[in-house]
Amino acid sequence: MLLGIAVLAAQALFHSDANLDDIVSSVANQTKAEFRDLSDDQFAITIARIDRKAKESHFGHIRGSVSFYPASTVKLFYLSYAAHLIQHKKLVVTPEFQRGITDMIVDSSNDATALVLDTVTGTTGGPELPEKEFKSWQEKRNAVNRWAKEMGLEGINVNQKTWNEGPYGRERQSLGPKYENRNALTSDASAKLMSLIALDQIADADRMEWMKKPLLRAIPADSDVADFQSKAFTGQVLPKGTILHSKAGYTDTVRHDIAWFKLPNDHEYIFAIFTKGKSNEPKLIPFIAKSLLTALGEATI
Repeated sequence: MLLGIAVLAAQALFHSDANLDDIVSSVANQTKAEFRDLSDDQFAITIARIDRKAKESHFGHIRGSVSFYPASTVKLFYLSYAAHLIQHKKLVVTPEFQRGITDMIVDSSNDATALVLDTVTGTTGGPELPEKEFKSWQEKRNAVNRWAKEMGLEGINVNQKTWNEGPYGRERQSLGPKYENRNALTSDASAKLMSLIALDQIADADRMEWMKKPLLRAIPADSDVADFQSKAFTGQVLPKGTILHSKAGYTDTVRHDIAWFKLPNDHEYIFAIFTKGKSNEPKLIPFIAKSLLTALGEATI
C-alpha cells in the first residue's frame, strides 16, 4: 500500500505536454539534418518545464522510454538514494562518505562511486559467491532499484558500479553472463529524477541542499574555470547568469547530460539528452541544447 501511495505522489508531479513534444520532435529533425549520419536509435531527448508555483513539471520527449547505458549519469540516482537514507536516519554521513559523495558528483570518480554504492546498499565487492549467498547479496544491491520504483521511475536498472577497467568477482557475477544486468537509464526517468530534485521532493530542506551542492556547476559564460561537465555539455550554451545543476556521463560509446537550469529570467528547465555511438562528437549535445532553448524562445550564447 505504501508503495502505491509513493508512486502516485511522485507521478502527480509529472505532466505530459504535447507542445513540448512538438518542440522536441522539431529539434530532433534539426539535429538529424545537421548531423547527417545520426540515426534515430542513437539519441533520446526529454525536456521538462518546471512550474515552481504549482510544484510540478511538464514534460516532452522523443524516445524517452528507450534504455541507454547511462555511464556516469547513474551517479545521480546513488546521490538521491543516499539523501533518502539520511533523511530516514538509516545512514550517517561521515567525513569519508562525504568525500566519496563529493568526488562521485563533482569529479565523477568511479572509485568514489564504488564506496557510495557499497555504503548505501550494504554490499561489498570480492570473490564470486555461491548461489544462495549471491542471491542475498544481489537483493541488497537492488536497494536503489526498489527506491526508484517507489518514486515512479520505471524501466531502468541502477545496481552496478561504474568502472575504469571493469568488474571482477561478484561484481562481474552480478552483471550476468551476457551483461544483461548492466546499468540502464531512460532520458524520461533521468529527467523525472532531476525534477524531483529541483522541486525538493527527495528529502527535507537540509538534505536537498546537501544534494544540490555538488551538482552546482559554473558555466562558461560566467567563469573561466567551468568544469568539463558544464563546458562540454549543456552548460556550454547557457547565457550569463544561468544557474546550472547537472550530471554528465561519457564513455567511448555514449555521451549524456542531465541538466537542470534556471535562466536569468527565472524560467527553469531540465534537459536529459542521451546519445550513443557519437561520444567522439563534442558538438552534438550542445547543438541539441541550444536548439531546444531557441525553440522554447529562450536566450543562448
